[in-house]
Amino acid sequence: MSTEEKNVVQNEEPKMCTKREQVGHALGVLGHDSAYNLWSSWMMPFMTDILMLSPAFIGILTTASRIFDAFSDIAMGVIADRTRSKWGRFRPWILRAGPIFCVFMALSFVKWPVGTTALCVIAAVMYLLTGSIFFTAVDIPFWSLPAAMTSNTEERSSIIGTTTTVSNAVAGAVGIILPLALTALGEFKWTSYFTIALAVCIFASIMYIICFRSVKEHVVPDDKEEFSLRLAMRNIFQNQPLLCVQLSNVACLLAMTLRGYLNYYYCMYNLGNLTIASLLSLITLVGMIVGSILFIVGSKIVGKRNCMFGIAIIYTAINIFQYLSGWSNIPVILVCATISNICMGAAIVCVNAMLADTIEYGEWKTGQRNEAMITSTRCFVTKCVSAVSGLVIALVIAVTGMVPQAAEQAPVVLNSFHFIYTLGSAGVMILAVIPMAFYKLTEKRHAEIMAELAARKQKD
Repeated sequence: MSTEEKNVVQNEEPKMCTKREQVGHALGVLGHDSAYNLWSSWMMPFMTDILMLSPAFIGILTTASRIFDAFSDIAMGVIADRTRSKWGRFRPWILRAGPIFCVFMALSFVKWPVGTTALCVIAAVMYLLTGSIFFTAVDIPFWSLPAAMTSNTEERSSIIGTTTTVSNAVAGAVGIILPLALTALGEFKWTSYFTIALAVCIFASIMYIICFRSVKEHVVPDDKEEFSLRLAMRNIFQNQPLLCVQLSNVACLLAMTLRGYLNYYYCMYNLGNLTIASLLSLITLVGMIVGSILFIVGSKIVGKRNCMFGIAIIYTAINIFQYLSGWSNIPVILVCATISNICMGAAIVCVNAMLADTIEYGEWKTGQRNEAMITSTRCFVTKCVSAVSGLVIALVIAVTGMVPQAAEQAPVVLNSFHFIYTLGSAGVMILAVIPMAFYKLTEKRHAEIMAELAARKQKD
């Protein structure tokens, strides 16, 4: 390491968090993502195969809710950044909004004894309240916490890496447990979905409370400085590294959510056995954890940006191979799924870590620190990508003529599912590396920015 690099490292902020706080945030995501993954991944099968709602209605609903999110996410970012309490800016929302979100998540899986029109109205209201209001109210503060817990980039990357690893594990666990539970309780009974959702509701609420009691906000903005919406918007739209990261994030999330939304249909109809979804989810769980760990090691050697290039190349190659292999060879599918999920686990941690670094860049550019506003862009992107994925799957179901609960599906249905599951996912992942060519906020540059911010504060 050169003398210049050593000086840069020394300018980083001191570590601020205890192990208890880091573990507390990771425990929080156990509840946060178990509730959200259950709702986001299985709401579409519930609406198509249990409520029997039309794909056209589902597509309109998901698209409309994302348009609404454009306002609710930004509004929640402003509210969270302006929140002042004895508990901090973000912790109060973990306690307030988290359990409410869990309750509405569980109620979303109720089939009310009413007609189709009334079911559509209820489904629309519950979808908006659950995903666009209550989830937003807890998601933005939750993912803003790491930047408020510490401004040391190494410590923050460790918090984000640990929490994201647990998040990936939760997604895999939900994917493992739910198909098995549905098979045991009855795949086409609404009470099966609701029973599982109610159990997750209780568990997630407890985890939110533990998180609230465990973490602390050590990075506190100056209360004398008034919040400026104009500066907050500049923090987003003139934050070049943030825009690069979010464009890359769109591609990564789209590649992941396309497969996630399709997993139920692919296993049920292409592979002919829903329990295979549990095996694939177990592979996802292990692969995502391994990928997260490999990223933490690899980023220290080659940097975050270079990691993304390697991830995209491997992910694309293995999905092309799986497409050419078809869906009749289960061992090949399992091997390809393992490699794909290792890559995806590394990619998600990578973009989350880079996103956190852009907070100080925005503060350096504007003089105002906006963790929640910047985090709101992540939440908005996640929801938009989720909506696009849901819309794509709904359109494919409608266009190909898939028959819900039918044992045999037309070849066009099966071929379409296989194409999206492999080549479609690979194609969008290629797009993830293009913005990285313009991302200049390296680890060294971030350390220099931290030193300049510290010098400004000393002058003030």
